[in-house]
Amino acid sequence: MRTPLLLSFVLGAALLPAQEREFGKPVATTLTELRAEPEAYRNVKVVFTLQFASLGKLSNPFFTRFTPTDFVNFYGWADEQEIWQQPAYNDLFGMLFYNKLNPQLENLYQLRTYDRLQVTGIVRSVFQETPWIEVLEFKQVAGRLDTAVLTHLYRGERLMEQRQWQRAIAELALAPGSDVPPAAQRKVHRNLGVCYLRMGEAAQAIDHLTAASNMSPETDLEMERLLAIAATQPALELDRTVDVKSLKDHERPMWEAFEDTRAAKLTGR
Repeated sequence: MRTPLLLSFVLGAALLPAQEREFGKPVATTLTELRAEPEAYRNVKVVFTLQFASLGKLSNPFFTRFTPTDFVNFYGWADEQEIWQQPAYNDLFGMLFYNKLNPQLENLYQLRTYDRLQVTGIVRSVFQETPWIEVLEFKQVAGRLDTAVLTHLYRGERLMEQRQWQRAIAELALAPGSDVPPAAQRKVHRNLGVCYLRMGEAAQAIDHLTAASNMSPETDLEMERLLAIAATQPALELDRTVDVKSLKDHERPMWEAFEDTRAAKLTGR
């Protein structure tokens, strides 16, 4: 949620003379925010990070300056988009335009899918509630997803939906790495924390949830709730309804093994 202070700053920037907007300090934002509130950023110079997808093709520039003769169009995802989930992967943003006279043009043609870029641009217009952004410059930033990491994240989350916590941990543990972008690393740690909490392993859950919390750009209330439960009453989040018949011994939650051992002692088996 945008704070009143930020909204005032953005609207104030939009009212500046054109020359000041063009050459002044850009407003730091996200592509998600630009897409959600495009009118708030109309004619505002902005800076945000995205994941490059591919070059596009200008075929219908409507009444804008972005003609195929003068501009190259490209597609990307917001840096915070969870593109290992199919709906997010399919939700590409394509209203990014780069002047063919820009000296960085050759660098644009050399980009690979999933390269992360810090983009500085201006929201030149809004059409059908979509911002049309002229990219003034870009630079590559560290971290990059790849097919393997996306696969581990996707499989891990599918296994979590099936409540196969041990198998989910095995998949998710393969995803993090020094070159994985912060948003993906944060989600991996959060998911691992949930898995360990469901299995009754509170200490490991706290480690991962704390790591995810420290990486979050803003307070995540649900994650803070899980952290508090893991620290005080972890039994509240135990998954006690896993179908043990569908799990191998090494995949079973730890409390079930404990209960089986206790039952064996009571019956003398």
